[in-house]
Amino acid sequence: MGEKYDVVVIGGGAGGIGAAVGAAWSGARVLQVEQYPFLGGAATISSVLTFCGFFDQQGERVVAGVGEEMLRRLRDLGAYEEKTMNWTGNRIVLLDTEATKLAADRVTEAAGVEVRLHSTLIGARREAGRITEVELHHRGGREHIRADAFVDASGDGALLAAAGAGVRVEPVDQRQTSTLVCRFGGVAEDADLSRDGLRTAVAAYAESSGVRLARDYGIAVHLPLTREVIALLVDEQADVLDAKAFSRDEASARRQAWQYLDALRKHLPGWSAAYLIETGPQLGIRESRHLVGRETITAADVLEARKRPDTSIARCGWPIEDHAGPGITRYTELAGKGWYDVPYGAITSADTDNAWGAGRLTSADPRAYASVRVMGTAFATGHAAGVAAARHAEHENHDVAAIRAELRRQDAIV
Repeated sequence: MGEKYDVVVIGGGAGGIGAAVGAAWSGARVLQVEQYPFLGGAATISSVLTFCGFFDQQGERVVAGVGEEMLRRLRDLGAYEEKTMNWTGNRIVLLDTEATKLAADRVTEAAGVEVRLHSTLIGARREAGRITEVELHHRGGREHIRADAFVDASGDGALLAAAGAGVRVEPVDQRQTSTLVCRFGGVAEDADLSRDGLRTAVAAYAESSGVRLARDYGIAVHLPLTREVIALLVDEQADVLDAKAFSRDEASARRQAWQYLDALRKHLPGWSAAYLIETGPQLGIRESRHLVGRETITAADVLEARKRPDTSIARCGWPIEDHAGPGITRYTELAGKGWYDVPYGAITSADTDNAWGAGRLTSADPRAYASVRVMGTAFATGHAAGVAAARHAEHENHDVAAIRAELRRQDAIV
């Protein structure tokens, strides 16, 4: 029989770090499982080196708690930089890959989380509407782990699906696109990174080469420490749950990356000596499975900046950022450029009493999902899921007032 924990968290991204640390701060014995050799999720494995969602569009801080502890560790490493994007007004936190990995290690280690890297979830057992154990695979073989409570922060709903919990999957052509982040060196400090400059370069490239690239604008920004440039330009309408299709889309995205490099070197000031350092390594996945929660956040909740003073476990101030297709991004601001509350029911499984979904698994309709999925908010929903799971392990089940009180004690914003 396998080892026993109070809480098992599947996934090591923002939501998983939030959940594991929040549960550990609550006194639980916690195992965090991550398939890659480091924590950080999309920030590190997909080079999405921007934490979005810590601030609303007025610049008000809406996420603290575990997320703030992560930012503090980045400050300690001299790797924290905020930036307001000119054409959206969104305030983001820029990251350095290695500093982010180390900060995640330090945050989880200080909290007493047991982190299991190089370990992939391959199965789960369900009994009487509850998850009782998970099966992991690593180089040493297979391992069975039992727990009282489980948080799925895998992004793809791997645990929920394996355990037969309720999940929802949108048709592929209605999902948010995935983006391959490109990291460039040799870009001049005063190089043109503007939206208009990118559009002009892509148009000129199409005219000179006959190659029409799907996206002609996107985020391009110098990173802290290295001053490399990341650019979010390469989009794929990927079915990340279909390995055959996803493999094809990864290869297609890498081909596009070289075409963008060619376009920017030839047609954008300050880019003539640019070179491609790295892509990804993995496509930045925005959407696959969703938790079927006890409650679903709606577009109206988001756009009206709805407040829920009795059931809120997190805040989100990110606009609706709808990546509706390759090269297409639509922003819709929240009322007053403010924030809305995320209710407890949106992270709680509707049919599995001891399971929670965090980060991009948060239960939301398609338009609301385009807001709540970002990494800053994932720290907050993960934090709440971890606290709830820890209380469940102590046989204090779904007491929202008590969960909110513990989150406030841990300096979360609810």
